[in-house]
Amino acid sequence: MAEDAERLEETGEEEEIPESEEPVKKPEISEKKKEKKPRRNPLGMLFNLRMLRRVVQIIFLLGINAYIFTAWFGAEYITAFWIAIRDIMPSIPILSPLEAPFAVIAGSFDTMQRTFTTGLFPFFTIGSMIIILIFIGRAPCGWICPIGTIQDFVTLPKRTKTRPSASTETELRKFKFYILVIVTGLAVWLGVSRVAGGEETLEAILGVFASDAFAPLNPAYILFKILPGLQDAGLWPNSIGTLWYITQWGTALLQLAFVVFVFLVSVWVPRWFCRWLCPAGWLYSVFSREALIGIGRNPARCTPDTCNVCEVVCPMNIRIRKYPYQHMHSPDCIMCLDCKSHCPNDAIVIRFS
Repeated sequence: MAEDAERLEETGEEEEIPESEEPVKKPEISEKKKEKKPRRNPLGMLFNLRMLRRVVQIIFLLGINAYIFTAWFGAEYITAFWIAIRDIMPSIPILSPLEAPFAVIAGSFDTMQRTFTTGLFPFFTIGSMIIILIFIGRAPCGWICPIGTIQDFVTLPKRTKTRPSASTETELRKFKFYILVIVTGLAVWLGVSRVAGGEETLEAILGVFASDAFAPLNPAYILFKILPGLQDAGLWPNSIGTLWYITQWGTALLQLAFVVFVFLVSVWVPRWFCRWLCPAGWLYSVFSREALIGIGRNPARCTPDTCNVCEVVCPMNIRIRKYPYQHMHSPDCIMCLDCKSHCPNDAIVIRFS
């Protein structure tokens, strides 16, 4: 070793390192592979659970008012298709008024209210409603209800959403129960009065709330019944010169302002009307809690201590993590499956119990 050192000092040359002893460098290709991000499947933007739900919502939004196809486009075959569905299932647990000029399918709650005011009991409507809710829960609210659909679409743009605390949410949900008691009580009271033959005084007192106490505040009734009625009455402005027709709308103008308010607030508070004000939702929740089809979590995949994505994206503001892994027995779940489609660990599963 000493001789080698002396030789290096004399010649000034460095000893060549054998190839076997040179440090091995990783190929540049492997480094590029590490930096390369995984490609997204372009078909995944079209064929996924969220997109499927949007398509179903649009189809039913149009189909529930299918008579509009015949009235506007002369497409009787489309109307006939939805009439065939109505013959099988005339009412669905959603909000959809009976009197709408284009309506084909009615909501169970709307049908019940109208039936109560006649002095009859809606046996068939309640029976079919319970059967649907026992099997699929409140899935019609999440996939079919037109008012829920409109709220979902105005909520789509990405922005910070408001999520009240659990205690505040619980208190706000009580309002829809109070509304249910009031409107159903008035409907039964009017029905009994009509059977007894003394309904004139009560009808005069209730006014627009007589035939259906919830109708004047029902967004579906306002959109699908009152607005087409204004068109039929020739009060719909179709030019700048006829804008003054709006002054002739009376209470309809206030009702339309209420609907605009509902959808405007939904931009920041998803489905707030369904969560806090819809009496039909409270009624449907009574029978949907123990539905055969529900949502559960895979305990091997779910990380509730570090992840709350499912709760953040839930439009009904359900505290999913507080429920057992096996089945989420929440009466407010509308089976929209947003939690499943957004879960980063694929921990949300559909359970049959």
